[in-house]
Amino acid sequence: MGEQVRRRGGAEPGHGHAGRPGRRAKALAGVLPAAILLASCVLGDAPPEKFSGFRMEGTGLLAAMPLCPDETITGAAIVVPRKDKTDDDFETLWSAREPSTAEARSGVFHVNSPSSFTTVTKPLSGTLPNTFYVQLQHLRAGEETTKSGYVDLGKLRSAELADGEFLTYKGAVMTRAEINAQLPCNKRK
Repeated sequence: MGEQVRRRGGAEPGHGHAGRPGRRAKALAGVLPAAILLASCVLGDAPPEKFSGFRMEGTGLLAAMPLCPDETITGAAIVVPRKDKTDDDFETLWSAREPSTAEARSGVFHVNSPSSFTTVTKPLSGTLPNTFYVQLQHLRAGEETTKSGYVDLGKLRSAELADGEFLTYKGAVMTRAEINAQLPCNKRK
């Protein structure tokens, strides 16, 4: 019924002769330890993720983004992944520039509110989606760069936070000082 294929010398796949590894197996044996070592170096030394925090204040959203003392916010945006996947990866739903308070310039600001930014460059049309990213534009060493934090409004609305506490997307409750302390530039020596 079933015809068996006899391999040279009765070898198993990957072996040239019965009981002896073939060329593929030898090559894999030489490459595998190097790959494991490389992965442990790359993955083991990766910087830990820095979490942004969010809290609901009335019907508004307050963001606390980790910043170093020499960094200044220049703008913020609400972005979501594009459904059409054509141009950019993300679509901007709301954006603003020129923080209007010292608190906003230092990383704590109201999202989609005129209380934290002087200029709204794109007003929000409609309501906020349940999940989105708050993207921050900020100056670091004279260059403008971005960072973002993930927001889940369902989790935020059900969270019981004390004054001054923020919720990360991982569910950790942190104060503003704890959010900033994640950055090496804010570590006490």
